[in-house]
Amino acid sequence: MKKYRSLALNVFVFLFLFVFLMIYSKFHFFCVEQNQLFQQSWPFISEKLMQPGGFALVVAEYLVQFFIIPNAGALITALLLVLVGMLTNAIMKRIDLDNHWFLFACLPVLTLLFIHLDYNYIIQGTVAFIMMLSALYAVLGIRNINYRLTASIILTVLLFVLAGPVFSLFAVSVILCEAVNRTPKWYYFLLTGLVALLLGICSVYYSFIGEYRFAFLPDGYYHIRLQPDNVIYYSWLSLLLAILAAFVFRGRKVLSRKMLVLADIAQLLILVGLFWKGIELYGDAKSYRLKIMDYYARMEQWDKILDMCKKPMTNYLYICHANMALAHKGLLADNAFKYDQRGLQGLAVTWNKSANVSTLLSDIYFTMGNVAIAQEMAFESNIASLCDGNPRMVKRLIQTNLIYGAYPIAEKYISILENTAFYKDWAKEQRKFLYNDVAVESDPLLGGMRKGLLANNTLSQIDGFAMELKQMVDQNPSNKTAFQYLGVFYLLGKDMDGFKQFIETYYGTEFLPSLPVPYQEAIITLSEREPDYWKRFGVSESIVQRFADYKQQVLANRNNVNSLPGLMSRSYGDTYWYYFMFK
Repeated sequence: MKKYRSLALNVFVFLFLFVFLMIYSKFHFFCVEQNQLFQQSWPFISEKLMQPGGFALVVAEYLVQFFIIPNAGALITALLLVLVGMLTNAIMKRIDLDNHWFLFACLPVLTLLFIHLDYNYIIQGTVAFIMMLSALYAVLGIRNINYRLTASIILTVLLFVLAGPVFSLFAVSVILCEAVNRTPKWYYFLLTGLVALLLGICSVYYSFIGEYRFAFLPDGYYHIRLQPDNVIYYSWLSLLLAILAAFVFRGRKVLSRKMLVLADIAQLLILVGLFWKGIELYGDAKSYRLKIMDYYARMEQWDKILDMCKKPMTNYLYICHANMALAHKGLLADNAFKYDQRGLQGLAVTWNKSANVSTLLSDIYFTMGNVAIAQEMAFESNIASLCDGNPRMVKRLIQTNLIYGAYPIAEKYISILENTAFYKDWAKEQRKFLYNDVAVESDPLLGGMRKGLLANNTLSQIDGFAMELKQMVDQNPSNKTAFQYLGVFYLLGKDMDGFKQFIETYYGTEFLPSLPVPYQEAIITLSEREPDYWKRFGVSESIVQRFADYKQQVLANRNNVNSLPGLMSRSYGDTYWYYFMFK
């Protein structure tokens, strides 16, 4: 009966986790996969194995590469977490065969679930935790105290080498078990702790590991440049709590069937409450929308991005995605103000050195044809990634180096992707461009980009935005995207002088044979009292009439200062006049 009860619980937990992660975090796993680059080559793997915890890292990175497959991330993560629960329960059974407090066995699962929702967590931590639980389960099964002590010391060393910081948790767990169990001469097991202490100290002293927190704590399973949230420690603490609980309840009177059912219900309610609160505190709801947009941008599903951006947006990253999607569809100049614009940061946010912002900026600048900054941002994204690079940005580095004709560098990056499971075919296709200027220049994407290369690259980003866009337009008339970004740049910055010069320079040319509606609205804005100037640029009568209605409503409600923006937004929120006046 107990066997089937345990099996049913494991199946239920797995199905619950899988369905939850599949629905709640589908796009999270796609981003996790992009945050590392695993090469299936012995030089790459052997280098990993040489560092403390390298085996667990190799296993973790091998698994994460499959996250590119829809729902594979949810499946693999659910399996790992269920294995944690099964091993924790097995350890509690080693201590107390009649233990039925599955709540404590589920706590490490629950707390690990929360940290798995963190983009900067390395799954190596969960793999290492499983290895540690397996070692602890094996040690607790050894009856002879001398053999158990010897095994504890050996496994401490092996876990340090193979799994990393989790070796310290193993040592503490062994000492706790022996002390609480009142094993004769239990203090001999302090030798296990001493060995663990020496291993950690020496690893830092001899620079195998940078800091003590990376040597002894789960911080070693987090982005090295960032400070993890306290939730990363909860799985370790909950394991120690589970061990203590097993000893506390050992030997207690076996509950009746009725009481056992009530206990199970109570435990389930507690777990539901903890799950609900944990997801509220540590879930990725705030960043999930951006993860979806990032995936759609990678897959070039621009309409889906625009569908997500129809509602008001306060996050510049969302607005950047919307404008980039419009640019790819050739609709930036026509439809920009149908979306919630909030200034120049909506074209290209300020660079903050993070991996996700660097990736977005690389996409934006590549879209407009600024190869230099696109390459720089791709390089920075690679550096800031969690483990060894971003596959998508390595592809960008291949493309930009092919455009520049830097073939040896492009070949180096091609060789890297050829060692991967899911990008090798694309990488092999790029070899046809190596040392072949004719092939590059005849390619629609690479050739067009090469024509628009700037003579002087300043990497100035937004400070030199207009200047660089104008240079790209003048140098490569076929670059319509850069031209659209240039016009919208003047409008979002409310630079009427710059816009006037822009219109007078390009109107009637191949770039601007006629004015998009927002440009016509801006013409009226910069020359409200000059109707003849409007006619010069073909401003339509319908737009003139709409402006008259707009102006009339503004004058009629000018005393309602607080309600005027909301009132005007209903009918004119998609016009440049509304943006110019209220944003």
